[in-house]
Amino acid sequence: MMVHGRLPHVEDPAPGGSDHRMTDDFSLTDMRPRSWLDAFPWLKGAAEPGVDAWWNEAIDDADAVMRRRRLAQVSELAMARLTRWTIEQIFPGLTPDVDLYQLQLPARAVNALVQHHCSRAGDLSGITLDGILGWRQVGVGTVDAILQGLADASTTVATPTVMTGYQANRSAPQPQIEQVRLPRWTSTSMDDLSQIATWYATIGLPSQPLLGTPLAPGVPDEVLKARQRLEALRAEDILVTDERALDVAGLFDEALRLLDHRAAQILSARLFADNPITLDEIGKNLGVTRERVRQIEGKARGAVIGFLSDGGPLELVAETVRSLIRTIRPLDDLVTLIPALGKTVDAVGQPAWRVLDRLDDAYEIADGWCVAPTMTAARTITQTFLQERADKYGVVRLDSLDLIETSQPERLPELTASWLTHCGYIIDGDFVFTQTQSVGDYGAAVLSVAGAPLSAQEIVDRFIVERSAGSLRNAMSQDDRFERVDRDRWALSEWGMDAYAGVRSLIREQVARGGGHVSLNDLIEHITGEYSVTASSVVAYASSPPFENRDGVVRLAGADREIRKSPERTRRLFRHEGAWAYRVRITKDHLRGSGFIAPMAIVSIVGLQFGQTRQLQSPLGSQAVSWTGTQPSFGTIRRFLMDSDIAADTDAFVIIRDDGSFAFEPARELTGDALTDALSLIGAPSTLGIAEVRDALTKAIGLPQGSPVTSVIGGYRERGDSDIADLLVSVRDILETGHHVERIAPTVDVDEILDLL
Repeated sequence: MMVHGRLPHVEDPAPGGSDHRMTDDFSLTDMRPRSWLDAFPWLKGAAEPGVDAWWNEAIDDADAVMRRRRLAQVSELAMARLTRWTIEQIFPGLTPDVDLYQLQLPARAVNALVQHHCSRAGDLSGITLDGILGWRQVGVGTVDAILQGLADASTTVATPTVMTGYQANRSAPQPQIEQVRLPRWTSTSMDDLSQIATWYATIGLPSQPLLGTPLAPGVPDEVLKARQRLEALRAEDILVTDERALDVAGLFDEALRLLDHRAAQILSARLFADNPITLDEIGKNLGVTRERVRQIEGKARGAVIGFLSDGGPLELVAETVRSLIRTIRPLDDLVTLIPALGKTVDAVGQPAWRVLDRLDDAYEIADGWCVAPTMTAARTITQTFLQERADKYGVVRLDSLDLIETSQPERLPELTASWLTHCGYIIDGDFVFTQTQSVGDYGAAVLSVAGAPLSAQEIVDRFIVERSAGSLRNAMSQDDRFERVDRDRWALSEWGMDAYAGVRSLIREQVARGGGHVSLNDLIEHITGEYSVTASSVVAYASSPPFENRDGVVRLAGADREIRKSPERTRRLFRHEGAWAYRVRITKDHLRGSGFIAPMAIVSIVGLQFGQTRQLQSPLGSQAVSWTGTQPSFGTIRRFLMDSDIAADTDAFVIIRDDGSFAFEPARELTGDALTDALSLIGAPSTLGIAEVRDALTKAIGLPQGSPVTSVIGGYRERGDSDIADLLVSVRDILETGHHVERIAPTVDVDEILDLL
């Protein structure tokens, strides 16, 4: 066990053995790796279930073609499952003095290493694979080439053995058949099953299931009691004491004891520790070189991962945890469902969920949340999910969201709000605001929720950030989303406040005062009692946009309906000639082969029904598009990224053609020229004339040809493409006239003008 974060000191060797002390590897025999699993102990645990165990093949038996194939598989599995591992952990046989420039890497890979000042393997050793995938302007194909080169170099270096001899004979000797004595519960249960079966056969129902179906009336007491005894059986009735005590934490303890005890100590201090200590410090404590500790750690990590893929109870628990997490689940809820995950694994002094998380790269547990595959991916899925359901002001009702997995449905609103707050969103009562980047965006969201005009101060009072009423007033006066309806009362322009003093405004006020809805009878009584308006007029206004009258209750139309956006109204989705192009920001999760969320509009484009998966044909094989969860999703596009050597944090378009085929196209880099960049963001050519540019921008979002530039800008802003709208605003004069127009800067403060009105 660790003491104050350090491993216990190892006694000095016998006299005369001081030199041996720094090279001795726990008296275990070193040998050059014979199989791929010897060189990469994590292969078995990282591979998909049911795959042929190629890792047991001898490395020397592979010809040149097969060797290249195996190295590619090593690289692919590392990117899929080991992104949080460092290079030294992935390649335990790689010595730090290996010259990276002698690995016969392609020029682009050498350039990437030079750019990041890595000439020796030791320069890469402490970098995680996730960090390398995030290197700027370094594509996934380049990373793949580097990993294959490192894997090739590490297959020829001697590495230590980390398993004890007990591993080879884990199973206890089986008793002779004649010595077997069945426990009492088996004979009792067999008698009960036989009694139920005999009854069903007697009454002519030999095919009736013995358990799980209701018993028919009049069943004899003996049969009824037999059924009750079987259904009342508990695990503790069947398992012996030792078996009952071996829960997840106990199984991890047992598995870790199969390691050499100092290898287990190294994992405790490095893999499972909250604050890992350095290899140098561990080496000093154990009396071995830093390099030896690194090799032992790498092999021990791989060996422990193998415990999750040996077909035993730990593998079943790991699979269950993956299925329960799905995308987002609170940690406390996971522990409620699997209580043993909260128990401490004594060998490493950590809860079992932490041990499982550090071994399984399929999900991440942090800050009380379990997310798959990573926290970054979960945040991206959340962002897309919200954008699909937000109104034009970025407002979403919390009760319309089904993001969180939980075994306690009554907690869903609370958990949803907690997760969204964790992601940085602003919660306002029963709503979440997704657009609060500017004071104008925030103000529009507040008005959208309020449903009635407010003063600038009243709006600012609902902000959770410090802003002045003056700055908000200035912003709203220059924003066509707002309309000033009194000396200092503001409304959303779409409300049509030219009728503010009329029936529509009166209805809106009553709906707002009623918390979002009001009885039609109460509405008629209130308005006709105070104003000379007929009941039929109230009913007509209350039943037409922006209101709806449903079962005698009036509310804002669509306030409690899930919003399904058409392709033309979907952010980052653009119409090309004969195709729809969806712009995505490539992340490290894409590079590692993860699928990704798609906007709901893809359902109508592809013609998907819920529960279906479609395969779209492409030059690199079929591309999956599925709708099996709350959102549709694309399958992995890693082969396209590899083919074009795409780097993380770059944009690309996934294209669905009208003939049902699929294509992938990298986006052009932004140049700083507003017009060129706007075309790049929609995937249009940059060599167009002004008239063609307007036509491309208009067609991309489904507006009629010849639409005014103001309508085009408003169309992009309304669908959520504010980045494009802002670019178009800056070149509005060029789009309208075809040449630059000098603007006269205003010299009068907006507040001064407002005060004069």
